[in-house]
Formats: sequence, C-alpha cells, structure tokens
Amino acid sequence: MGSSRIEITGVAQKQAWIDKVLPPIEEVRPGLFSIPVVFPENPMRYTLCYALINDQQCIIIDPGFDSDEGQAQIAAALRRADIGMTEITGIIATHFHHDHLGMAARLAKASGAWIALGEDERRYITDFTDAEAEVQADRERMGVWGVPYDRRAEGAMSIEGLMLMKNLADPDLRLQDDQILDVAGRKLRIAATPGHTPGHICLWNDSESLVLAGDHVLPRISPNVSLEIRGDTDPLRKNIQSLRRIAQNNHYEVAPAHEYRFRGVADRADDLREHIQSRSDEVLRVLEAGAPSVHEVARKLTWSRGWDSLGRLQFRLALSETAAHIQYLVTSGIHQGVPGLPGAHAKI
Repeated sequence: MGSSRIEITGVAQKQAWIDKVLPPIEEVRPGLFSIPVVFPENPMRYTLCYALINDQQCIIIDPGFDSDEGQAQIAAALRRADIGMTEITGIIATHFHHDHLGMAARLAKASGAWIALGEDERRYITDFTDAEAEVQADRERMGVWGVPYDRRAEGAMSIEGLMLMKNLADPDLRLQDDQILDVAGRKLRIAATPGHTPGHICLWNDSESLVLAGDHVLPRISPNVSLEIRGDTDPLRKNIQSLRRIAQNNHYEVAPAHEYRFRGVADRADDLREHIQSRSDEVLRVLEAGAPSVHEVARKLTWSRGWDSLGRLQFRLALSETAAHIQYLVTSGIHQGVPGLPGAHAKI
C-alpha cells in the first residue's frame, strides 16, 4: 500500500527493490551510511542498517539479522570510512526484532560497544522458562482463535523461533522519549512510537531534516501490528497515536529500515492511518456477517497476495494482525469481539 504523495529519494534503493537485489551502500549525509544487511528466507530480503561516523564514534543503528554474510556487509561499508569492526562504539536498535537487533550481540562482542533500546521495549514474547510449554500454550491459543488443527503448529511460535528471539542481546542503555542523544557529532531526538512493538522508537535528526524511522513508517507497505502472546493489549490504538505523533515536518527525509528512502512523512503517516481505518471497517463487516473467530475473520479479509498464499510466518502475522484489529474494535466499544482476545465478551 504505497502513497502517490510521497517523493522517492532513495531512487537506487527503489530500483533494487523492484529488481529484487540488494541496494548499494550509500552515504546519505556526510558520515551517515545506509547499509543493506541480508535478511534470509524472508520477503523483506534485507534490513537497512545505518552507520553514523565521525573521528570519535561509530554508531550502528539497526544492525540487522545475525549472519556471517550480514557482518561482512557491515564491515565492507565501514571500510569505506576507514573504520574497522572493533571501532564500533555504540549500537541502537529501533525495536526488539531479530532483523534489527539480531547482529547486536556479535558486534558488541567484537568491539565492546554499548547496546541501546527504547525504555519501553521489553522481552514480552521471550518471557518464558520452558520453550516447549510456551509452544504448546501458543498452539492452544491458535485453537481458541479458530485455527484448524492441521495449521495450529504453523500459526504458533516454534521452539527455534522462540530461541532465536530469546538469544537477542539485552540493552546496556535505555533511551527515553524526547531524550536528546549526542552521538557521532549529531543530536538525535528520541521519539517513542509504540505499535509495531511496544517500545519502538524513531530517531529525529532535526539539523539535517532526517528521521530514522525503523519499521514505524515504510514507503510502500503497512508495517505489521500484532496482538501477541504478551505485551500491549491494544497495539493498534498505540500505533494510530504514534502515527499522529510522527505526522510532522513533512519535508524531512525518512530513512526507514526496509524498502527505500522517501520524503513526505506526514503524508505517509496520514495514508497509513486511513489504511488502518479502512481495514478495521472491513474487519467489522466480516464480524457482523457472523465470522466467529480470529481465523475466520482473517480468512475472509482481502490480502495482497491472497489468503491461500500465506504460510508459516506470514500466516501467523496475518492472524495476529487480524486479532489486533478485532481488539481495537472491542476497546473502542464497537464490537464484543471473538474468543481468545483480552476484554472480549464473546463466549468460548
């Protein structure tokens, strides 16, 4: 769901996206590099990592998925600035997902760099002691959500997926909303933007009219907002509030963590809010037509690639995103909900 109102500034990045290849390393501003880091076996294909460099510091933002290939991609970009991997001084992740925070532990071990996350980003999904019991509980939740028995394992978290997130680095520093972070000769203004995750942050560079937006605002797709095992019980409402907050300084260039750079952050935020409203209206129509469960609602919604094409992670994300929309209708007092949602009045 792109916007015709935005101006594409990452022209080479967009062409690479169309051609399904990695985009080039680019120096977006003097001493600020955009680095594609491979995200294997995922439709997003790569994460756009950013390196802020001056003669005293090297700060990495969203280092990407942990792999030897990804590490080599970051190392190659740093060599352009005559920086070695051991000279990294700090690592910031916009949120707690393995395609953003995944490489942090490896880089910190090699360099001694500190790691920072937003103050509200916690180990919600990984707050467990028994992975097998966690997987079984999630499969049972899939059952309550109406997922057919033969697809419950597909919709639930796997032990491998849980442990991948369990092994993500813990932060040394917590970044507070409205905090000014002075790094590598730049002042970054931290903005809490919960929704995609409970503690997602964006980083505003006001002196250079740039916002490092993570996954909060992307130029073409609508970022996933999910009702997960634990955490925010109304993530879509938080996301809408965050989109309102970021709808300023329309002339700023957006440096997202996926796809390509663009200008027109306020227009894009407005488009995303309109998309959310349109989707919630569609969810309500399906509910009012008698769909009794999260799965049945999701199955009857419009999906860009078609419902039957959604498998594995995409299947799970579709279910949890649908659940977030239903929950938003519940907390708005518009619908009583379906089984398995916090505050729903529908009987199991």
